[in-house]
Amino acid sequence: MFVLAVALTVLLLLEVVPSAVVAVPRAKVGLVRLDQLTRLGVLEGRNLWVVSLLGVLHTLATVGVLVGLSVPPVGVAGAGVELAVFGWVLSRQVRAGDRGRALGAYTLFACMALAVLLVDLLR
Repeated sequence: MFVLAVALTVLLLLEVVPSAVVAVPRAKVGLVRLDQLTRLGVLEGRNLWVVSLLGVLHTLATVGVLVGLSVPPVGVAGAGVELAVFGWVLSRQVRAGDRGRALGAYTLFACMALAVLLVDLLR
């Protein structure tokens, strides 16, 4: 079960770490992608607080998921935060009219977060 937890954690971190790295300093590439997904207007300077909040949440959740390898309840919390973030992005996409392939990436990310959460719950 531990090997599965490590594998799923690594897969989840492959998505989460780059998101945290570009969100915290408000890198242009991160702003463009977030605006494409959520239509919050961050490129126009609106709702910039969301970018900072997402960066902090991703960073804290990353630490939680890593600590969760040795303390599973912390991993559950970290994966739960990631699941909530990915679910929020998906809900914004659906509300904006995205369908099909456009939802694929964040559906996959949400599934990875859910898998880490479930494996940590079982350990």
